[in-house]
Amino acid sequence: MNTYGVIFDMDGVIFNTEEVWRDGYNVANKIFGFDVDENYRKTLCGKSEEDIRKELYKKYPDKDVDAYRDYVAKYVNLKIETGEFQIKPHFIEIISYLKEKGYKTMLATSNTMQRAEKMFMKKGLEIHDFFDSYVFADEVQGKSKPDPYIFHLAATKLGFKAENCYVIEDSMNGIEAAVKGGFKAIMDVDLIEPNDYAKKHCINIIYNLEELKNIL
Repeated sequence: MNTYGVIFDMDGVIFNTEEVWRDGYNVANKIFGFDVDENYRKTLCGKSEEDIRKELYKKYPDKDVDAYRDYVAKYVNLKIETGEFQIKPHFIEIISYLKEKGYKTMLATSNTMQRAEKMFMKKGLEIHDFFDSYVFADEVQGKSKPDPYIFHLAATKLGFKAENCYVIEDSMNGIEAAVKGGFKAIMDVDLIEPNDYAKKHCINIIYNLEELKNIL
């Protein structure tokens, strides 16, 4: 029996929703007069809604951050409601592979439970069919990535130690959280290219979930 677990992030790993968030920021920039460029946006990926707003308020103290961020969230929610996003290639296939090999699978996402379940539902999937445990933004008590709390909580739910869990992440905040927590970090490259930190600390960097078969 395999004694290892695999923890998945959601945006950018399971769904291509990082592209949707990027587009939402670009539209909101024009409407509200912000200049959040793609490089800065990427530094926010993986963080909680509360922490993102705090950072934006520091950067734009004289602007209406709440209206701006509310618009971005509304844009993304509309795309989710209309199903205008895709499942990343090989996700369903790799989950089946991991289960056949005896791995336990976990989800750790900065999304709320309601949004995450809706995203799976919109693609005709049931979130509980894929994961043995899951942690959502509702449960992390403000401790968002790069704090490793969310990963520890996912692992603890199944009685796993960090060193016996792989974390599949696409954001630098997620990678940092995994490394800080003592997990085996694997970067699944989406919109963010691996930096020196990721290259040094990740046990592997992949560009397609199918590559996990060569690692796990």
